Amino acid sequence: MNNETRLTSPKEVRGLLAQLGHRPNKGLGQNYLIDANILDIIADTAGIGPDENVLEIGPGLGALTERIIPKARSVTCIEKDPTMAKYLRSRFSDFSLIEEDALDVDMDALFAGGITKVAANLPYSVASRLMVDIAECAHRPEIMSLTIQKEVADRLTAPSGDKHYGMLGILTGVYYRNTLVKKISPTCFLPPPKVWSAVVKMERRDVPVVDEAVYPTFKTLVKHCFSQRRKQVGTILKHMGISPVDELLAEAGIEHAERPEVIEIERWASLARLLV
Repeated sequence: MNNETRLTSPKEVRGLLAQLGHRPNKGLGQNYLIDANILDIIADTAGIGPDENVLEIGPGLGALTERIIPKARSVTCIEKDPTMAKYLRSRFSDFSLIEEDALDVDMDALFAGGITKVAANLPYSVASRLMVDIAECAHRPEIMSLTIQKEVADRLTAPSGDKHYGMLGILTGVYYRNTLVKKISPTCFLPPPKVWSAVVKMERRDVPVVDEAVYPTFKTLVKHCFSQRRKQVGTILKHMGISPVDELLAEAGIEHAERPEVIEIERWASLARLLV
């Protein structure tokens, strides 16, 4: 491992980026996390053991990678940017690198191959989609320790009735218990993003809230209802052609006049089971 550049030193990171002829790409969400304390929190939150295989998405220059490698049996990184990929190969030898867009990678195959933890400073533009895609994998990981936009973290962890409660928290919540670990100031990044960020922990449920046979119906139901989240759920279901609406709602413990945003994930699950 080449330790010449301290990846938590703003001056040294700027120098390295200049040396690589690299300008951070906003489209790829390239804001490099340079705060040692936050990087340690992400690595520690994943609870990595010496016999575990870990996935990192969007490692950039490797500031988090160098904290994960000593903890794990193996580390696999997915990096889309060719300049970053080349640098990572020069800096680390004891890891695997997939040089692709994370959205194009067969995540389920990776997890089926024995990866049990994810630790990552996720590219913000695709974070929500990646979290749902991974949650929906048949071989989903045990724990994900992620840095995401604070606004997305609010949506991921919001309880029912909260203004941030919606699709992201519900779909991932079928499979994971989501918690906010730490808020992160923009000053912890180079260059600083315009928004606050947060470390979140996603811990896999022993038993999903919805089983495999019901999940497609559950997802369609929740998606449709949240596209009209201010309307009464009874009215939405009637327009979907579902009947007898009030009997089904009563059996699921839902009142006709309730809005989608106040219905907990368990009650959505109960309703979906009745519709299968």
